[in-house]
Order: sequence, then C-alpha cells, then structure tokens
Amino acid sequence: MKTFPIKTLFTTGLFAVSISITAQAANNDLATYQQQAKGLLEKLEAKSEGIEAASAQLVSTSLPIVNQFIAKYPECTEYLTALKQAADKIPALPLAEIESGYHADGKLPELKNAQCYHAKDLLVHPATVQAMAKLGIQTDEQWESAEHEIEEVIEHFTQVEAAMK
Repeated sequence: MKTFPIKTLFTTGLFAVSISITAQAANNDLATYQQQAKGLLEKLEAKSEGIEAASAQLVSTSLPIVNQFIAKYPECTEYLTALKQAADKIPALPLAEIESGYHADGKLPELKNAQCYHAKDLLVHPATVQAMAKLGIQTDEQWESAEHEIEEVIEHFTQVEAAMK
C-alpha cells in the first residue's frame, strides 16, 4: 500500500473541494440565468412593465458565466473580454450599432472557437432588449422582436450549458 504525506493529501483535498465549489457556482449561475431569461420572456409576452430592469439583470447575471466560460475555454479570452469591457456601453448604443458591432461581431476580435459565440450571446441579446426598452417598446412588431431576442438567447444558453459540462 502506497502512503502519501498528510500535506499532499490535504493539498489534493483542497484542490478537489475547490473544483467542486467552482462547479457548483457555475451550475448556480447557469440555473439563475435560465430562470431569469424565462422570466424576462414571460414579461415580454405579457407586455408588462420592468423590461429594462429585467434585461439589465440578465446582462449582469451573464458576466460570471462569461468569466467561467473564459476559464474553461481560454481561446475565448480576447473575444469575450472585449465584450465584457463593452457590457455597460452596449445598451446605450443605437440598435443598428449593436447589431453590426456585437451580434455580427464587427467590434469584437476574431472568433477562434464557435463556443465563444454562444457565450457572447448570453450578454448581447439581453443587452439588445435593454436598449430596446430604453427606447420604448410600443408596437407589436417591437414586442415580437424583443421576444425573439430572448427566445434566441435561450437557444444559445442550451449550447453554453452543454459546453460547461
């Protein structure tokens, strides 16, 4: 039977606990994001109040997930870090600029892994809805467009969730 010094066992145990806590935090963040996204979609379908605040909260909830994604996929670092640096600015941009700069990646570095794209959209879609709400969502077409943004982010979420396992 091989024996290990207590220090090695202790260090290994702490590492295992650290990984377990990190995985649990990621699962909690993903569950919170999914719940908030579904709640925002329900608000949009009901054309209720609080769309701007709910979409801003979803943007905020996306940030730890983006950070965890960077940790798991370091090739996404440059791409997703540029996005995070713009997170506060995106909702204040004109919708056309959000589309060209962040949906279509015109203001982001080169995409090196398709998985990075899905993580990016966890932030960009709710930021788009936040921008729409700031402008005022009034017509049926605008409400449908905002709903589509969140329906789409829920699809991207499933990709991110699978990639984080």
